[in-house]
Amino acid sequence: MCGRFVSITDTDGLVKFFTIDDRQSEDLPANVNVAPTEQVYAVAEYKQRRTLVSFTWGLVPHWAESRKVGSRFINARADTVARKPAFAAAFSSKRCLIPADGFYEWRRNPDGTKTPHFIAAASGEPLAFAGLWAGWKDRKDPAAPILRTCAIITTEANQQVLPLHDRMPVVLASEHWDEWLDRDNSDTAALRSLLTPARDDYLTIRPVSTAVNDARNKDLDVLALSEPGV
Repeated sequence: MCGRFVSITDTDGLVKFFTIDDRQSEDLPANVNVAPTEQVYAVAEYKQRRTLVSFTWGLVPHWAESRKVGSRFINARADTVARKPAFAAAFSSKRCLIPADGFYEWRRNPDGTKTPHFIAAASGEPLAFAGLWAGWKDRKDPAAPILRTCAIITTEANQQVLPLHDRMPVVLASEHWDEWLDRDNSDTAALRSLLTPARDDYLTIRPVSTAVNDARNKDLDVLALSEPGV
């Protein structure tokens, strides 16, 4: 799964890295401990232009009675995303990339404690998580604005991540971005074939401070190496 990640590349950096045509997102603060229900950057296609936007993390399907369901839908499984009611509509035409500078997973220790680990691209470049987005309108409040939300697609873990968790976010290579973002692309079989684990040499993993356990901790010290043996 993916329950926390890092977002510290600024909008200028994202525009350059993702070759953005249209920047619509406001600047979000750098966040080393992104948690569900927070605002996150996303890259989506609008009018055939690659656009930088921001969504609330936790997908709220258009048919939902309440926005509260979003906290249950932060991740979508690659093996069921095309048929699960919460995600099927978004998978068909509302796919996005969710930029991240890394993500966290926890290793369970023999004594029952857990050690957090930071997982990032070995190149130091941002990761492009495969994502979905949806627009939701509160039917009880006609004046309320449309809420746009997103979810991260996960797949089975590669050999690097497997000692920590059996699942990981889908990281899409740049050569697949156009295919993934194309809202006219309805080839679900081809799209699903993209939802595979990152190759085993793509990532680096290191233990970090247990400060990350509290989502309120946003200080850069979260990324500090843990003490030896922790």
